[in-house]
This record gives sequence, C-alpha cells and structure tokens, in this order.
Amino acid sequence: MSLANKSITEVPVLTTENLILRAIDEKDLAGLFAIFSSEPVMQFMDVERFTNISEAAQMVTFFREKLSIGEGIRWAICLKDNDQLIGTCGFHHISPTHYKCEIGYDLLPAFWGKGIMTNALHAILQFGFEQMNFNRIEAIVDPINTKSYALLDRLGFQREGLHRQSFFEKGRFVDVYIYSMLQGDYKNELHF
Repeated sequence: MSLANKSITEVPVLTTENLILRAIDEKDLAGLFAIFSSEPVMQFMDVERFTNISEAAQMVTFFREKLSIGEGIRWAICLKDNDQLIGTCGFHHISPTHYKCEIGYDLLPAFWGKGIMTNALHAILQFGFEQMNFNRIEAIVDPINTKSYALLDRLGFQREGLHRQSFFEKGRFVDVYIYSMLQGDYKNELHF
C-alpha cells in the first residue's frame, strides 16, 4: 500500500504503559511555552526561544496546518495520570513519494533521564512504520547534543554521517549528524 493512501487527517491517540500521546491544542499553550522558552531545550533547535505565549498559539496553528496538508504530525506527550503536556514528538518533512519523514522531539528538562522520550518514540515509530507505511525515518542532530544521539542509538537508529556546516542557526553554521531507521531495521529490533 502506498504512503499516499495512509494520509492522516486527525492525530490518533497513542498509549504506552505510562504515557498518552494525543493531539496538541489550546489547553497546551502554557506547556508549549514552558518547553520552547527553556534554554536547555532550545539550545540545539533551529528556532529562537519563545518570549511570548502567543508564539505557542502560533505553534498549535502550525502543527494543525502541517497535518492538514500531509507534511507533519505532532503529538503532545502526557503522563497517563496527568493530561498536562510535558513534551512533544512527531514527524515532519513527510515525503509520500519517498516513503520517508524526519522525526522530532522535545521534553521539559524536569522529565529528562526518566525513559519518557524513549517510550514516546517507541510508540510513534511503531505508528510510523506500521500505520503510515514509512520506509525511512530520519533524525538530524547537532553533534554536541549527546543526549539526543544517545537516545537515537538506544532506539536502534543508525548514524549515517556528518553534514558539515549544513545549517545556519542562531547566527552560526552548524554541523549535523544524520541518523536513520529503515522499515527493515524496525522489523529486526526485538524491543519493539
């Protein structure tokens, strides 16, 4: 079945043992602002830190627009016992022609090191490979963001190489590591 036949019009609810992944909406503005105004979170992102909660509202609109045109899908990460957004994860740069996308994720620093993002990404990788029929899911990581690429290594992504000065971010050129997981890699991973 082609990826084009797998277009998603609504963000499905995904669950893990301790998480609920759901659509991001207006009740999440404070959580989004907390994440995207946090220096530790934003250190390696290609956008500037939020300074006004209206930027969080614009982000909700942006996520909805990307979903409506089939270019992205983003989930709110919430603990099962609390519906408050503590992070986000999802797919962007979806390419139906090439059966691929890029994965992205962020989490409030208070929740780092607790296995939350590992669990969340397990859920969306399963959805991406099994429901959306992706063949390739990519990740782009700043080489000094050791926590992010350690996460990708744990999940079974393969580091393909270094793109030197690939992006101009926050006034400087930055290198990035390119990671990928293929449909065959996913099927071979026993922990999924």
